[in-house]
Amino acid sequence: MKRILSIAAAAFVLASHSADAQENAPWVTDPETLTSPYGEDDERGAANRLDPDTVKAALSLVQTGEVISLAIPLDRNTPAYGWRRFGLVIAQNEGTQGSNNEDIITAPINTGTQIDGLAHMGVDRTFYGGHRGADIQAVGGLKKLGIENAPPIVTRGVLLDIAALKGVERLEVGYAITVADIEAAMTRQGLTDVGPGDVVLFHTGHRLLLEEGRREEFLSGQPGPGVEAARWLAARGVVAVGGDSGSMEVMPFENPELLFPVHQTLLAQYGVHILENVATERLAEEGWSEFLFMAAPLPIVGASSSWINPIAIR
Repeated sequence: MKRILSIAAAAFVLASHSADAQENAPWVTDPETLTSPYGEDDERGAANRLDPDTVKAALSLVQTGEVISLAIPLDRNTPAYGWRRFGLVIAQNEGTQGSNNEDIITAPINTGTQIDGLAHMGVDRTFYGGHRGADIQAVGGLKKLGIENAPPIVTRGVLLDIAALKGVERLEVGYAITVADIEAAMTRQGLTDVGPGDVVLFHTGHRLLLEEGRREEFLSGQPGPGVEAARWLAARGVVAVGGDSGSMEVMPFENPELLFPVHQTLLAQYGVHILENVATERLAEEGWSEFLFMAAPLPIVGASSSWINPIAIR
């Protein structure tokens, strides 16, 4: 049974494995309940729903052949939290007398447009499918749930324009998108359903802050779905949920004593991938609500996440 477990965020690091500490930990669900409906060896989670029929149905959405990339540029100025920075060095090979260039990248993957793998966020040292951190975590790469297990995503994409629903260009930092918002947006946009295999993207307008030069405010928090909205989507079988901010979910969190509760819910509890820093404004400007969605994680063995270039086709 799902239950909300809470504590002050500072206790996150200090919590022990005692029964008392478990009752006071910043988790949205009991870590003992983390299982996969696809068996104990499953490392794909909700992506198991991506089958040939899902792909064929999504391909039928393509009518004009228009293509929109949803990735943001990656460079040193790409907005990132804390110490994170994207670094690129171009090296010339002297053996070719400066006639070639090779790239050296030093950066945390959790910068730019990227997909969170199922081991990116767990619940009290336990991850999707009940995998214990002590068993799968290693400095040289995860032993289970690495992003190399995530398949290419080719499926139906849905944009929910919550900013337009509310009649604004940008939702305020800290606005929690609700189930009622989702249903109202679907009605407004003529969408009848969200179902198994879908990728759902939220447009909040948050990236407008960057266009206005308000980088610090962009990084200070964000609008995004709350826990109940995440559970509603997961219950309908979606394979990924994305948004136009650095962490996708609403920040500050609805309950300040819970740490990344939407990440815990989608990744650890339901095996649903999270897509961050998606340029949803490109879809909103064109009025796209439903489209073929494509994104392929890089098969970086043992990584918890991957850069992606999501593509919408209509």
